[in-house]
Amino acid sequence: MIFNKPKEDDEIEKKIVNSIRNLGLDMIDNANSGHPGIVLGASPILYTLYAKHLRVNPDDPEWYNRDRFIMSAGHGSALLYATLFIAGYDLTIDDLKKFRSINSKTPGHPEYKTTPGIDASTGPLGQGFATAVGMAIAEEYARSIFTTKKGNLVNYHTYVLCGDGDLMEGVSYEAASLAGTLKLSKLIVLYDSNNTTLDGQTSKIFTEDVAARFLSMGWNVITVEDGDNLNSIDNAISRAKSFTDRPTLIEIKTVIGKYSKDEGTNKVHGGPLEKTDLNNVKAKLNVRDIPFTVSNNVVESFQNMIKNRIKKEYKKWQGEYSKLDSETKDEFTKLVELDLSQKVNSIDYKFPENNIESLRTTSGKVLNSIASNNKLLMGGSADVSSSTKTYLIDQKDFSSNNRQGKNIYFGVREHAMGSIANGLALSGIRPFVSTFLPFADYLKPAIRMAALMHLPVIYIFTHDSITVGEDGPTHQAVEQLTMLRSIPNLEVYRPCDANEVIGAYKVIMARDEGPSVIILGRNDVKIQENTSVKDVSLGAYIIKKEEKDLECVIMSCGEDLQTALDVSEKLTAKGLGIRVVSVPSIERFKAQKEKYIESLLPKKAKIIAIESSNSYSWTQFTENDKYVISVEEFGLSGKKEDLIKHFNLDTNSITEKIEKLLK
Repeated sequence: MIFNKPKEDDEIEKKIVNSIRNLGLDMIDNANSGHPGIVLGASPILYTLYAKHLRVNPDDPEWYNRDRFIMSAGHGSALLYATLFIAGYDLTIDDLKKFRSINSKTPGHPEYKTTPGIDASTGPLGQGFATAVGMAIAEEYARSIFTTKKGNLVNYHTYVLCGDGDLMEGVSYEAASLAGTLKLSKLIVLYDSNNTTLDGQTSKIFTEDVAARFLSMGWNVITVEDGDNLNSIDNAISRAKSFTDRPTLIEIKTVIGKYSKDEGTNKVHGGPLEKTDLNNVKAKLNVRDIPFTVSNNVVESFQNMIKNRIKKEYKKWQGEYSKLDSETKDEFTKLVELDLSQKVNSIDYKFPENNIESLRTTSGKVLNSIASNNKLLMGGSADVSSSTKTYLIDQKDFSSNNRQGKNIYFGVREHAMGSIANGLALSGIRPFVSTFLPFADYLKPAIRMAALMHLPVIYIFTHDSITVGEDGPTHQAVEQLTMLRSIPNLEVYRPCDANEVIGAYKVIMARDEGPSVIILGRNDVKIQENTSVKDVSLGAYIIKKEEKDLECVIMSCGEDLQTALDVSEKLTAKGLGIRVVSVPSIERFKAQKEKYIESLLPKKAKIIAIESSNSYSWTQFTENDKYVISVEEFGLSGKKEDLIKHFNLDTNSITEKIEKLLK
């Protein structure tokens, strides 16, 4: 449907829109850095959304039942900050003047928990779009389980502002496809369609019919031909809100850098306007050419539009929340306060009679036990739940027909899966996602964003080394462990047996300050006599003490630990003093006090590490990389036993190498 009928805008609305433009330009000019094109082109979109539709309370920016807004085109942060300031959020003119300065409330791209009114960190294009899909899933799920006789405690829309760049990124396509399949009707994407990117016109690189693409994925599509027509934008959003069958894309035709001498070109995308051009733009906008000036009338009018629209609903929601019964209120408060931690006191897990089990199988049992007692835990895999053992039995599937299911079928969409998990976590849901470890590379951008936002997402990666065998090097992890361990705020666990799997999940579930990864093997392993559930929290502990004067400490984890124990037996039999330290989490181990670290790794002893991955994770503990027994090349297709022998990871080869190192 096309809205292109012109309408004379109200004078105060024009003043508010132009004041947003003016403040945004002042911020960019003052910082000598930023993106004026989107400020000039998309201000009418943000004004209309905040003034007439977005259900938010600037005095309570974390109100749970607020509408969410994600600036997926994160380079437009100056536009968003200017809007938030005039709307009444806790920002000052001084904050705007510190745009893009260190430790300011107005960083270069929107950052969660840094600026009031920011619902997610965005920057890499497409991430915000996909994160919003997770928020829309969370809204549907939470609304289905917290519906009361008096109404819905959860009932909000999720809005996104994106540009051509967002829609070129593959992650947005993945996420949009799933959103259409799930019929997430309360997801509304505002597409700032200006046919321009940093390098030039989209005619060179992006000529597909975007509307047809979204229609084919099960979306409604509305087109606004004039991005300056506030009435058309208002009508389009109103229509989008009326749909109950599918998500909506509103394509709004705008002019990048409108009113600038370079309007409509890439020249106005990513750098401050020239001083003369800036002055001329301000004259066209009919705003005072005094930096960071906005009239009280503009501020009061904009804030009153928002307050008058939401005050009754906000008060009603607070009343309903206060009247909840104690049990429901306890559960709902965890959602409201984004309290995603859970102390797991007991886990319903039965050890196999022969004490042998694959770690992925153990993980599946433990995950199911935890999920049965946690209403807010949900997730899924990228079409491999039968292999990663992450399907929640008896918990039903989340779908367009069942919003209470806790199993999400992400399909073969690893990148979107990671971003969607971020949206779930930002909405008070504790998410887990899963695939094979080599494909963690597909999730890397989303994992990085989760770590940056300190979101407690759980990543379950299986098939963790060359020992998966016949599938070959494309499916054999070599460098992924190092990649994951290098990410700040991310904790990586590679347990060696069922006891450590249980311990890892207990620590992960109690953690509420960042994402966690649990790395699991496909092969059956022996459950060790001396492994500790409790000591996983320390990151490392002694699993086998030396029988003679200590000469060597062997560090290892995962299924490699069995090899380390076998090697230690051979070396001990030869009269050497060998200690074996299990290291399920390098990050947690390094966080311990120096005294504890030295008690495990005395300076007098040689430190040797064994892991069927590359050496970079372990050289921080050893004298040099010669003391790390690892895999420094891609794997091969073949039987597990043949691969182990080929890469000299068998017990005899490692024993011989350590003997030589100790001599």
